[in-house]
Amino acid sequence: MLASRIVERIAALALVCLCACNRPDPSLDRRVEAELAGGWVREIAKGPPGLEGFDLRPDRSAALLGIFSMNAVAWAVSRGELVISTNTERYPQSNASRLRILSVEDGVLTLEAETRDYFAGTWHRAEVGHVDGVVTYLEHASLPPDARVDLQLRRGGDLIARSLIAPRGPVPIPFELSYLPEREALEESFTIEARIVASGAPLFATTAPLPLTLPANDEPIEVIVRPSSP
Repeated sequence: MLASRIVERIAALALVCLCACNRPDPSLDRRVEAELAGGWVREIAKGPPGLEGFDLRPDRSAALLGIFSMNAVAWAVSRGELVISTNTERYPQSNASRLRILSVEDGVLTLEAETRDYFAGTWHRAEVGHVDGVVTYLEHASLPPDARVDLQLRRGGDLIARSLIAPRGPVPIPFELSYLPEREALEESFTIEARIVASGAPLFATTAPLPLTLPANDEPIEVIVRPSSP
């Protein structure tokens, strides 16, 4: 057991050292991506106590956990750096954070940035829950190029997950929400809401929050939105 842990630590240290060399090596980047995939959290530094973090999904899409002021779009490892792309509802263009991987060992990830960056610091491995489904409407209508789908998952009255999606085609529009599960909260009521907006104006929205049972089953859920009143 001790020998196995020593080997694991040496392997992790080797990965970090190779990353630090900043040499282009696609095979190494893929190995580091496999090591980093999953959820990472830390205590919220300012504001009410709680956790915040990010979910690095195997398909290279990403989500933020407990952070609702911005939206994660994608992630990758490039030249030994973790690159997280984000945007906001007001500024839909992606903004990339490039973070040097200082260490990843025993479920602890340490990131450093050359300039001040929100994602720099120490993160801890965390379990993440997921809700998969599609957003659709029954009308025969096309969405404008700047349309965005705003999805919100709530536990009681508390927002626990949010995602802004740029549709890549007609409805149904697939989505995946990531959230931090709480064992003591599994008996509480969960709901999901969706709206589609373009140029700051609502086009479609759910008429009422859709009740959910979490953890969700393997079947994707369907969220139907209706035309919004002018």
